[in-house]
Amino acid sequence: MNDLELLDRYGPDAPPPSDATLTAARARLLAAMDTSATPRRGLLPIRRRLVLAGLGLAAAVAVAAVVTAPRPDQRPDATPTTVPSIAVPPTSASSPAGGIRLVAATAPAFPWTLPGLGDAAFTADPDGPVIAIYLADDRSDVYLAAATADERTPGFGGESADVEINGRPGRVMEFNGASDGPRPLTLVWEHDDGVWLRLTGHGRYGTTEALTELAGRVEDEPQRLHFEVTVGLIPDGWELAAFKDESILMYRDPADPAVDFQVQWAPKSEPLFRAAEMDGIEKASKVTVGGRKADLFQCRDFWMVQTRLADGSAVRVSTPRTFTSEQVRQLAESVRRG
Repeated sequence: MNDLELLDRYGPDAPPPSDATLTAARARLLAAMDTSATPRRGLLPIRRRLVLAGLGLAAAVAVAAVVTAPRPDQRPDATPTTVPSIAVPPTSASSPAGGIRLVAATAPAFPWTLPGLGDAAFTADPDGPVIAIYLADDRSDVYLAAATADERTPGFGGESADVEINGRPGRVMEFNGASDGPRPLTLVWEHDDGVWLRLTGHGRYGTTEALTELAGRVEDEPQRLHFEVTVGLIPDGWELAAFKDESILMYRDPADPAVDFQVQWAPKSEPLFRAAEMDGIEKASKVTVGGRKADLFQCRDFWMVQTRLADGSAVRVSTPRTFTSEQVRQLAESVRRG
């Protein structure tokens, strides 16, 4: 590709990249950054000052969509060299103090399995569904996620074709925009009554025949999502909304998506925050979590508890100020290694 073609495809006047291209770039970026000889869980560097930032990799993905680094044989599981810090949950007047009830959390899982493609990796941004990523050595990658019937509209002028999957309606769509390599195809179909799924295929899976065959294989078999830590308690009715590198979890109130709490894990080599390094701190207290010493920070907009687990790794739990200090401590006490 010469400079003019590169500018036409990725310059400021180029069509925006498709969701499939962004997801592919994200997966390949994480895979390329894994230099270990064996698969491992990602370790997230923690910045020494807590700042407002999202969990997404939008900037990194945008770069990776243009320049894709070589990828090793391992599945994506790696540590980005630079990542956003944990986001601070906002306050909400719609959740009065004392109105939150903690209940037992269920093990997080992805509801479907696609046999024959090996193990899946998973990603999820705060504003999107969990995506199962099946990577292939020849870049014939496949992505599976929940969808809605409204997503059957082709994007940016791409062509579409109606198909049937096990007697149920579906539509295959081509994205007519910038793409890293051959343009992928996406199939949105009704997997079960009222349950719509989205399947995106690249390379040898980027054909109508391949996608319809893959869709027919999808099974209602949950896949456990594995993280560095899990939480045993969550607010009643809240759901897992996003996760990052297996070391940051975000749970959100579906009735008020602006309200969330987050759990961040770090290896034992990471130092703990000190009160002087916290923005907007109002009070710092020493508490006990699981029989171990912990710090409770009361900041202007949020609570945060930090402690170390039995293996020496660090855990930080941050919640809106609408939680009580005891609820924050209980959440931290419910955290277990995954």
